[in-house]
Amino acid sequence: MRVLIVGSGGFIGGHLASYLADRVELFTADIVGEPSKRHRLLPSVAADMGSLIGELLPDVCVNCSGAANVGLSFRDPHLDFQLNTGLVHDLLEAIRTRSPATRLLNLSSAAVYGNPQGIPIDEEAVPKPISPYGWHKLMAENLCREYSRCFDVQTISLRPFSVFGPGLRKQLFWDIFQKSRSSDTIVCPGTGDETRDFISVLDTVQAISLCIEKARFDGQVVNVANGQGITIRHAIETLLSALEWSGDLAFSGVVREGDPLYWTADISCLNALGYSPAVPFETGISELAKWLVNLP
Repeated sequence: MRVLIVGSGGFIGGHLASYLADRVELFTADIVGEPSKRHRLLPSVAADMGSLIGELLPDVCVNCSGAANVGLSFRDPHLDFQLNTGLVHDLLEAIRTRSPATRLLNLSSAAVYGNPQGIPIDEEAVPKPISPYGWHKLMAENLCREYSRCFDVQTISLRPFSVFGPGLRKQLFWDIFQKSRSSDTIVCPGTGDETRDFISVLDTVQAISLCIEKARFDGQVVNVANGQGITIRHAIETLLSALEWSGDLAFSGVVREGDPLYWTADISCLNALGYSPAVPFETGISELAKWLVNLP
């Protein structure tokens, strides 16, 4: 099987490339990295996806590109749209016109749910994004459905929840680590009682691989998570304990714009494909802490 990962220089894309390297005939593409027979260096703007898809004719194209940054989407919604929606359209059109047999696996986000009406959240829940980022991811999903139903392009959109692990230099755990290095007091937004469904990046790439092998590519969406709601307070305390930090942790009570309150996923669809978590939360945090303390 010939697989192309677009966005291979990113957090999930890089781990997925390592996971698939000896399992498939792998090609990668990103705006970073050295060009080679297996890696295509893309321009930072106006990348020609038609030429890329037409040259490689992949069996599967995995879109790991985009910007997973809620704050950025409020500051620069146009840029966020281009990165998270426009590029997906370019890939779909490239497949439609240059390689109709290619299947597209698009990484969406649980941000499409916003603050759900019920827990756990299954794929039939009505999307109610609360950030431009969430709206743009939902638009990209709808494009995938459009091209599936109108043009017979084979697509699937995955909705990862809170992915974490070595290599992620942003979001919750990175921010906490940075604060722990410079202060004996850490104040976090929210109350600490908010929940997230954390999934290690190793389990995430396992889930992506399973979807490539077994899922329907008919425009469907699939949650990617572990089906366990963990409070932000417990998550932070687990990391700080692994870092052997003994300062004071507090919460401001103010929720940041675009942050949902409670997330726990229904992962029945993913389980039906044979998914079973391999990395318990505490083990994943321990591995993350080891990576963090050994950074230069």
